[in-house]
Amino acid sequence: MKKSLIKALIILAISALAIAVVGGCQQAETAETTAAAETTAAAETTAAETTAAAETTAAETEPEVITLDIGFYADAADSYYQVLVDTFIACAEADPECDWNVNFKVGQSTAAEQLQAVEDFIISGYDAIVVIQNNPDTTSECITKAVDAGIPYFGITHYFGNVPNATDAAAAECYNFITAGKYSGEDVAARGAKKIIMIEGVLGQGSASAQTEGFLQAYEEAGISIGTTSFDLAANKTEAKLDGTQEAEVVAWASGGWFSDPAQKAMTDFITSLGPDGFDCVYAQNNPMMEGVLMAIQDAGLNPSDYNLTSCNGREISWQWVKDGIIKSDVNQAASLEGETVYQQMKSYFKGEEFRKYIHPYLTPYNVDNINDVALVPFSDVDAYMEGRANGDFVTDINDPKWTDQEGF
Repeated sequence: MKKSLIKALIILAISALAIAVVGGCQQAETAETTAAAETTAAAETTAAETTAAAETTAAETEPEVITLDIGFYADAADSYYQVLVDTFIACAEADPECDWNVNFKVGQSTAAEQLQAVEDFIISGYDAIVVIQNNPDTTSECITKAVDAGIPYFGITHYFGNVPNATDAAAAECYNFITAGKYSGEDVAARGAKKIIMIEGVLGQGSASAQTEGFLQAYEEAGISIGTTSFDLAANKTEAKLDGTQEAEVVAWASGGWFSDPAQKAMTDFITSLGPDGFDCVYAQNNPMMEGVLMAIQDAGLNPSDYNLTSCNGREISWQWVKDGIIKSDVNQAASLEGETVYQQMKSYFKGEEFRKYIHPYLTPYNVDNINDVALVPFSDVDAYMEGRANGDFVTDINDPKWTDQEGF
């Protein structure tokens, strides 16, 4: 009996111990399961928060796209203007913040066409208007119409700062033609040129007269008398009253129309009338006209290198002329840089950013002595311009001091 009781107590104790062990294990397993669940939940929360943060950051850094319909008018069909608008479009297409549709219209050099084009752009509801003008008076009227319609007006290529409402334009850019002419005048004056044939783009046209004035200013500043003031001679040409003191003079004037054929004809006539020794310098105000001058000189059996030939434009063909010594100097006045300038102005305008509104792109003079040492901007090859732009081969930021402010605005 006693042994049986002891045996029963032992069995009971073992059972109790087993139950305790099993219970402890179950509690441990429950705690581990709870902890694991809590860890998983925390990880899932962290992952969700990380994803949300990444999505927020991506949304914050995604550029806001500026979508515009742009009316772009050029006063005439000209390769310069075509390069300008092509570069403008290329800059916008390379920019993920720009979705711009450009309607490019070309006139036939009449004020009525400019006004009609602007009115059509307004009626069509364009977001912005860009105009290469016919004349400042027409531009003034166009600015008024655009402002009344609430459409920003960007005037480019030609100066209009002398009209009363010039500053109502959203922006304006053009080269400083006086400076361009001065660069050419400085070079040939230093080479001793005294008998000058002046082939302007169009006699009396604002940009043409400005180039002539700058060219003659270089002589004044070098202390070489031209018999009157540079302003008087540029404005009045053959009607200017010379005082007899001139050490350098313009022996012939012509309008080349900015094209090769009329410049060639004019130069041929001058060679005939003046003779090969009747001039030692020709200033043709753009490269197409210089091309005509060169053909006339060569057709006459003369050597272009024997003369002080200078121009303005700085197209790629001129780089080679200067390298070969065919002409003495030129000024890089790249149409591509104008397209770049108005693109930057327009983008800043529609982003609501401060920007330089009335400016001159920079000019780069070059000559037979420094042609291999200067950074020239591709003029007519838009692909080359965009490649150089991407590589930082030349300055493209309009906030750089190489861009100068226009006077009169």
